[in-house]
Amino acid sequence: MNPVLAMFYVFLVYSVGDFIADKTKAFISMFLVSATVFTISFWNGVPRSLFVDSGLLPFAKITICMAMIHIGSSIDFNDFLKEWRTVILAFAATLAICMGVFFIGRLLIDPYYALMSAPIMAGATISYLIMEPLAEAVSRPELKIFGVLILVTQSFIGIPMASFFCKKEGDRYMEAFREGRISAEKNKGSKLDLRLFHLPEKLSTPNVIICKLAFISYLCSVLAKITGINWMILGLIAGVIFHAVGLVEENCLVKANGFTFVMASIFTLIFAGLTQTTPEMLLSMLQPLSIILVLGALLCVVSSVIIGRLLHFGWRLSIGLAAAAFFGFPGTYLIAKEVSNACGRNGDEVKVMWDYMMPKLIISGIVSVSVVSGLLGSIMVHWA
Repeated sequence: MNPVLAMFYVFLVYSVGDFIADKTKAFISMFLVSATVFTISFWNGVPRSLFVDSGLLPFAKITICMAMIHIGSSIDFNDFLKEWRTVILAFAATLAICMGVFFIGRLLIDPYYALMSAPIMAGATISYLIMEPLAEAVSRPELKIFGVLILVTQSFIGIPMASFFCKKEGDRYMEAFREGRISAEKNKGSKLDLRLFHLPEKLSTPNVIICKLAFISYLCSVLAKITGINWMILGLIAGVIFHAVGLVEENCLVKANGFTFVMASIFTLIFAGLTQTTPEMLLSMLQPLSIILVLGALLCVVSSVIIGRLLHFGWRLSIGLAAAAFFGFPGTYLIAKEVSNACGRNGDEVKVMWDYMMPKLIISGIVSVSVVSGLLGSIMVHWA
């Protein structure tokens, strides 16, 4: 396929996905729309070499570590310290979902399906990218397709759960606020500053930022060969550390004007698994897919309620935050905004609700999707 035409078609599909996601307030994700359109396209004559022809697939393999560094650079130590209970809840619930899906799921469905889906169900995109080599390791390419199915459908479980229970928690919180039983005063304690370097603006140009990300990615690839740790996980850790000490800018790829293109290319790593699908294959996966989704939801509810009780979190808030593992950002941001608008009667109350709910949802999503599930995936991919 002509490379320019191939790139046009890929971004056309992404655009349709963005439009539908926006109209449905992210309930129908861009991933689900794009995966559906690509699958139907491949069944109806679109070349299965689409992603390679577009140049995006090989580009993604080079820049994926940069994307992980970018995610790490968005993590603020101070937010994590302030919301330490949210961090513990998200960590423990994600671990429970992942281990439960694997150990219980393998009794109900194909053990390799359970292994492939466990970190993905407890996380999202990063986990899929880490678990993808499992399919080649056991010579079962259909595992990639099952992983994509989990990835694109888990938001149908997570978003309604998070939205419903966070709204219930929001109503409880605002009732207590209006009655004067709680104060909305924000924590104004001192912030931990780990910066060792203060880079001048002239050293934060797009070219300089990309140069730094490329070099750090190279270091991660070398360290991965030495340690055996997945280089994406090393990139995530490097992003957190280098941002904390001041060597990498916050949300670095955005500042370098490269975020959209890099992420668009990385999505092709996920959708590339769809090139091998057939209608019969998808039909055969409906039953195990349903089992994993239901099992993941039940584990989320049970584990979060137990853990939340130990942390003195209400059960509604606990379930709402734990469900963020099924979709992550930007869904966490959108739900926080939706809950704030729904529970606040005026501008001041909306702000109070936003200050209460937004940090918890965002941090829960980061911990589960960007950190814990990725770490678990880097371990479990070797369990084959």
